Amino acid sequence: MITRLLSPWTAAVMTGLLLTAGFSFFNLYGASWIALIPLLAGIGGLSLRTAFLAGFLAGFVHNLTALYWITYVVTHYGNLPLPVSASVLCLLCAYLALYPALFFAAAHRWNASPGLWVWGLPCLWIALEWVRAHALTGFPWTNLGYTQTTVDPLLQTADIAGVYGAGWLVVLGNTVLLGLVKRHVGPRSFVAAVLCFALFFGYGGWRGQTLKKEPKDPASALQVALIQGNIDQSVKWDPAFQQETLAIYRNLSEAAVQESHPDLLIWPETAAPFFYGLEETPTRMLHEIAASLNVPVVLGIPWVIAEGTTPRLQNRAVLFHPTEGIVAAYAKRHLVPFGEYVPLKRLLFFVEKLVAAAGDFVPGKSPAIFPFKNAPIGVLICYEAIFPELARDAVRHGARLLVNLTNDAWFGRTAAPFQHLDIARWRSVECRVPVARCANTGISAVFDHTGKILASLPLDVAATAAAAIVPGKDTPTFYVRHGDLFAWACTLTAVGCLVYGERARRTRRSGPRKAARLPL
Repeated sequence: MITRLLSPWTAAVMTGLLLTAGFSFFNLYGASWIALIPLLAGIGGLSLRTAFLAGFLAGFVHNLTALYWITYVVTHYGNLPLPVSASVLCLLCAYLALYPALFFAAAHRWNASPGLWVWGLPCLWIALEWVRAHALTGFPWTNLGYTQTTVDPLLQTADIAGVYGAGWLVVLGNTVLLGLVKRHVGPRSFVAAVLCFALFFGYGGWRGQTLKKEPKDPASALQVALIQGNIDQSVKWDPAFQQETLAIYRNLSEAAVQESHPDLLIWPETAAPFFYGLEETPTRMLHEIAASLNVPVVLGIPWVIAEGTTPRLQNRAVLFHPTEGIVAAYAKRHLVPFGEYVPLKRLLFFVEKLVAAAGDFVPGKSPAIFPFKNAPIGVLICYEAIFPELARDAVRHGARLLVNLTNDAWFGRTAAPFQHLDIARWRSVECRVPVARCANTGISAVFDHTGKILASLPLDVAATAAAAIVPGKDTPTFYVRHGDLFAWACTLTAVGCLVYGERARRTRRSGPRKAARLPL
């Protein structure tokens, strides 16, 4: 037995590494289906304290190996010494490790209740993911469902359950596999589990095939072109490099216009690294470029607003018309902690933001849909793509095309650009609208409403990519209408299981009668 061969700490490390192995860049998605087993296998033989600490270690190892790129960002662009950058990463990983610690503590408490163990743990995992996605500004980067991005039937279930549905099924796979070995799974539970797998894979397979067979209307298609400038982060904000930056985007855009005749050009986040209207020369150049291209452009640009008597900054995306200039604008709503603002600033007065600009950025307040032909545009700037509620909000307000502008130059050639790309892909399936993702240094891509990649550009190249997209339909998906209903249901179920589990434990302690168990 695995429990006899491994100490809880070795098992915890194995679980943490297997959890990371399922994510993009490592691409061992099958590892996720057994990732929890090493630690779960011997959880009943531990004390509650040891189970919590082992779960903490598993979570710490997982987040450390999945988010190691944060050290790269903070060292290279935060100008902090490597030991300090590593400490920042460790603090974040310690916080994130609390969630799996609670999960494995509950697994220990429920070990004597097979029904809770097999069915309650998947719901608890999703409940903890949902809390993590909203607590302390939220950080749903490593949701377990993202490991199944390349498993198309599970990806297609996102229009009902979001990414949480796939995550729930993966955890259920872990508990059922181990439950069969430990004889925690009776005939009824086994049949129910098989039905759950059949339901998810059956619906996903059917939905994907149905959408692929839908007749296409060539008249409704739009040609979009991504312009990946590949501007090095070290010179991006250098005033001496402003004109050269604009020249790079002009030359690439001219090539795209000649080759693919796009209806829309898309430049990445802060592609224009100057303050529009306040800096005369680059502002004039931008107008000249747009006029010469004669094609509307969606691009990112920093902005200054007046808040009282104090000028404040916003991270904006704008729709730039060839003759009319800026005709629509969107301000980033979910800012990056320590990137665009410093949380708890009075306490962390010694911490500086990563973005080279004075003062904290001001968040926007609305989706600000850009009117554009038959495809009104909703914009997600950079980090906003990891929050499905923002994409859903844009689609509910009328967006039929989502544009994700980002600058992943911060990440270098780490796992982060690949992880970020996978996350954006789920937004297209949840909302059943195409997503055009334009990144400064890559990875840029266009996804259709099934999450299929229509065009892409690799890391660290200055290039263009074009694709014909069909705008999303006016009929919203179940997910757009109801949001994270699946995650809510898991959360309520997990709370019920916690209450039931504690009552069952007290019953076992109070007398010789056998405690009630959930039916199997």
